[in-house]
Amino acid sequence: MSGQRPVAPDLSDGPVHRLDAEQIRARLTAMTRLEHAATLLGFRLLDFSIEDGWLEAEFNPSPQVSNLRGGVQGGMMCAMLDEVMSLAVLVDQGFTVGVPTLEMKTSFLAPLPLARCKARGQALRVGRNVAFMEGTIWTGDGIIAAKGTATAQVRRPRALRDKA
Repeated sequence: MSGQRPVAPDLSDGPVHRLDAEQIRARLTAMTRLEHAATLLGFRLLDFSIEDGWLEAEFNPSPQVSNLRGGVQGGMMCAMLDEVMSLAVLVDQGFTVGVPTLEMKTSFLAPLPLARCKARGQALRVGRNVAFMEGTIWTGDGIIAAKGTATAQVRRPRALRDKA
């Protein structure tokens, strides 16, 4: 990733301004050119809403994330949920925060084939220090494969922490 900017904001210093929808779309689309976990999972942005704090993505997971039965391994499903839930909070906050996950609970409801699938993350409540979020993954046939909830720490750059 040498010379390329990460997707999440630098939380060390300096003013950070809320991104508008066009800037958010450009940043999330650029994610596919960076080397990180979302690339291995085949992340592709579908849509998002700043006003309602949600994000939808498609995943096309690589064979490296399969389990012994040939489906997506459960931990990789958790990674998909973590990705869409965290990004939903970033969208909700205009990419002015970092949101490392503190705790996550996942319910596995059906096997997830190693094929294109859809996931949605929702920011339920974003406070000064903590965010609550939920997510769902559907198979390509529209069957709910997993649901998750999570709590994240809300990290704001110093310039914004002083204003909050």
